[in-house]
Amino acid sequence: MEVRPLRRDDVAAAGQLLHDAFARVGQAHGYGAPWPTPEDAAALCARSLDEEPEGALAAVDGVLVGAGFVRRRGETATIGPLATSVWGRGIGGKLLDELIARAEAWGCLAVRLFQDAWNPMSFALYAGRSFAPVDVAAVLERPPGKVAPGGSRGLEIVPFEPRDLPEVMALDHRLTGHERGDDLRALTALVARRRGALVAFLGRRGDALGPAVALDASDLGAVLSRALDGGETLVARLSTAAPVALPMARALGFRIRSLGTVMVRGPAPPARPPQLYSLAPEVL
Repeated sequence: MEVRPLRRDDVAAAGQLLHDAFARVGQAHGYGAPWPTPEDAAALCARSLDEEPEGALAAVDGVLVGAGFVRRRGETATIGPLATSVWGRGIGGKLLDELIARAEAWGCLAVRLFQDAWNPMSFALYAGRSFAPVDVAAVLERPPGKVAPGGSRGLEIVPFEPRDLPEVMALDHRLTGHERGDDLRALTALVARRRGALVAFLGRRGDALGPAVALDASDLGAVLSRALDGGETLVARLSTAAPVALPMARALGFRIRSLGTVMVRGPAPPARPPQLYSLAPEVL
């Protein structure tokens, strides 16, 4: 079995593998794949290959048997998704080791990932490589339906403009430790200010909300409510570190679909602010 860079002609097979592997493991626990179709998973693979070609890896044993991705965000790297077609042959461990090695070669001090809490096998795999849990994320879903816009005292919420990017990046780095300017430029939809100072932002791609970061949970709720246009089912990953975060989300019509663990190898994040973890791309 060989671990090598993912190639463009691997993308369709990698998308099929990711979709089928997550569906197979999740089915035993009542969950499906996080992508509606193999083509959606392949689109994620293609985007990851474009954005971080050095971090896109394939495990090959005659045919493709595994795929995994790592992305650098300054001194932090993020891993995911990672899947294999067969469990118990050490394929996932070899892929994970190589992804970690890539992050360390880039000079990243910490590596983060999201782990589905219903999958003890993946938890054991990551824990065996010195990943430790630092947060529980609620995977949320909200069916179509309008909601009265929420408010937070003195908060001004407006669409994101390119001139907001330096402030968004500074707030994001201060609270999360990430340096992900390209992601924030592409995904940020709303910003919130109080007395002129940026206090929150929200990203979105299609039906996926996030990343979103706020200084206060009520500000996160106000920005989140502004994004609920009532036209489609929305998904998000909410940090549960803030005690009022889940009640806020439930009041806005979200339901908890599952739970996940945010795990870190190396220094923990500088803070656990009220936030939505990113879903597109899979960046914590």
